[in-house]
Amino acid sequence: MLTVDEVRLELWKAVETEGTQKAWAENRDLSPQYISDVLNGRREPGPLILAGLGLRRVVTYEVCD
Repeated sequence: MLTVDEVRLELWKAVETEGTQKAWAENRDLSPQYISDVLNGRREPGPLILAGLGLRRVVTYEVCD
């Protein structure tokens, strides 16, 4: 399981591999501004970013003490 911050780190790594945020975004039909917003914590990574990273969102629940 990854935290949202760890997902952002994975996105940073993926962007660095492709060279620019714009390249990573356009290769996945996403806007560069959306990628920037996610990387800078202004938005959460959505399904298309997660898919581009080979991830999916999973919700868990815990019993309260």
